[in-house]
Amino acid sequence: MSTASLWPSFGETPIVKTPKIILQEQAKHLEKITLGYIKAEVITTKHPTLLNKISHLLKITAPHVEGYSTIIVEVDHDVIKLYPLTVVSRIKPMPVTFTATNDAEFFAMLNRVFEERETIDTIQSLLVQSKSNESYIKETLV
Repeated sequence: MSTASLWPSFGETPIVKTPKIILQEQAKHLEKITLGYIKAEVITTKHPTLLNKISHLLKITAPHVEGYSTIIVEVDHDVIKLYPLTVVSRIKPMPVTFTATNDAEFFAMLNRVFEERETIDTIQSLLVQSKSNESYIKETLV
């Protein structure tokens, strides 16, 4: 005879947007507004130095600029708890770190990183080069 389950009822598990999902949505938005000239993806790994931490990296790539890629932002959080989390702007020469304790703060920090001059300049430069390179290739093939 087997023993009865000793586990409690976990009830309904709420569906929440995790930091990874939020970054993936932002990656799709960037691809859409750049007409696909800039590709974006979220890479998730164990944090390289902190135990029990997960890192999400928002990486952009410009396929028409020799596949140039760079990390825009890094988001680190505990494996068990989503908040507080750390947002690291990786686009600046010296990374800048922010802490968010909830969704609203996380959205504000992401918006801040996306609106940084370095982020805008990088994406605009990659767009200009991508469009120029694509135009040149089309002209030489005609």
